Amino acid sequence: MIRLTQYEFAKIITRKSVYLALAGLLVLLALYACFGHPGPLNGTSYYKPYEGAITEEKVQAAQDQKQSEGYSEEKNQNRYGVFYDISIFSPESIKNYARYDDSGNVMERTVTVSEIHYNKPLGYLLEYIDQFGVLFMMIIILLGLAPVFAEEYARGTAALLRSSKRGRSQVVSAKLMASMLYVVLCVILFTGVNLLIYWLRFGNLAGADTPLQSVGMYFQGFYYDFSPYRLSAVQYYGVQLVTHLAGSMIFGCIVLCISALSSTSFVAMVINVAIVGVPYLAFDVLNFNPGWAKWIEEFSFSTMMRVTRLFQTPASYSVFGLELSYLNLYMIIMAVVTIGVVFGMYRTFRTREVFS
Repeated sequence: MIRLTQYEFAKIITRKSVYLALAGLLVLLALYACFGHPGPLNGTSYYKPYEGAITEEKVQAAQDQKQSEGYSEEKNQNRYGVFYDISIFSPESIKNYARYDDSGNVMERTVTVSEIHYNKPLGYLLEYIDQFGVLFMMIIILLGLAPVFAEEYARGTAALLRSSKRGRSQVVSAKLMASMLYVVLCVILFTGVNLLIYWLRFGNLAGADTPLQSVGMYFQGFYYDFSPYRLSAVQYYGVQLVTHLAGSMIFGCIVLCISALSSTSFVAMVINVAIVGVPYLAFDVLNFNPGWAKWIEEFSFSTMMRVTRLFQTPASYSVFGLELSYLNLYMIIMAVVTIGVVFGMYRTFRTREVFS
C-alpha cells in the first residue's frame, strides 16, 4: 500500500503544469508581498514610545499628532499607524462605535483592546491566507488533483486498474492518500515561503502575544475586533493555518470526486471551478451580496480555506431547536459533505464502467 501511494504521489508531482503554476504563483506572492502595500517596513520604533495601556494622555497625544501632521493613509502608515490604533481602541471610540449582527442586534465585545503593541507583521501573515492563499491553493489543487481519476479514463487504464487485485479499493485509497499528502506539502511550501518573505521584509514577527482583536489586516482594517475568541495573534495564526489546511483537504476531496465522475481532466477542471471558483469570485471579488444567496456565501467551500469569516464575529444558528455557533455548524456541514464525497468517490470508481 505504501509503494502504491508513493507511485500515485509521483504521478501527481511530476505533472509539468504543477511546476509551472508553482513557479508563477510563488513569483506573484513575492511581488505581492513587496509591492502590494505602500510601506510594510519595520515600525517598531514608532510604536515603542506608546506601547502599553491606552491612557487619556496617549489618546490626546494621538489626536494632536494626527491634526498637526495632517494624518493620511497615503502617508507613512507605519509612523502614523500607532496614532490610528490608539484612536480606534480609545475608550471613547469603543463606547461610540457599535456593530450590528444580521438580526439588527448590537454585538458585544468579548475582548476589549486596552493596550497598544506593534503587531503589523502578524497582520500581513493573516492576510495572505485570506486573499492570496486561497487563490494559490485552489489553482494548485485543481491542476494536481483534477486529472487523478479522469486521466485514467482518458488513457483507457481505468478498466485495467479495476480488474487488478487491488483495483477496486486500494487504488482509490492510494490516490486519496497521495492527494492529501500533496495538499499538505503545498500548504507547507506556501506557508514557509510567506514566512520567509515577511521576515525579510519586516525584520521581525513582533506582536505574537497581543490579542487577535488588536491585529490589523490590510494594515488598518481591524477585521477581528469583535471576534469572540480569546486568542493571541500567534495562537490564531496557528488556528488559521490548521483551518486553511483542513479546508484545502476538503476541497481536494471534492476535486477527486468530480474527477472520478468526469471523462477528461478538462471536464473535471471546469466543473470544480464552477463549484468553488464561481462563489469565491462572486462574493469575495465582485462583492455580489443579494439576501437570497447569503447562505451560499456563508457555507461555501472557499469560506473554510479563507478562514476569516469563521472567526470574525459571533454568530449562531438554531437547528432543530439547538443553538449552534457559526463555526460549529459550518464544521458539521463540512464533515458530512466530506464523508459523502469520499464515499461517492469510492463507489463511482468501483462501479462506473463507461463514460460518454
